[in-house]
Amino acid sequence: MVRKQLYLTSEQDQRLKRRAAQLGMSEAELVRRALDAALASDTEPLAVQNTRRAALEEFFAGADAIVDHYGPSIGRLNRVELYAEREAKLLKR
Repeated sequence: MVRKQLYLTSEQDQRLKRRAAQLGMSEAELVRRALDAALASDTEPLAVQNTRRAALEEFFAGADAIVDHYGPSIGRLNRVELYAEREAKLLKR
């Protein structure tokens, strides 16, 4: 890999941190994936790019709403808690 440096606005930095945490990946990995998507779209018609972008924005807005409602730990699985919950349900039978 090649190391690159870039400047982000404060808002971009905050959004990048939040999205990376939501997806459970590093900020660098998220930037690499976004860059891959942007570079791959060079060959797509503009209408397709806009449709994809709108769908992604709608998806991420929904994800943001879920995280805002349930908190940042939503989507993170804790195996011990899951087993304890399952065991509790089995013992109630």
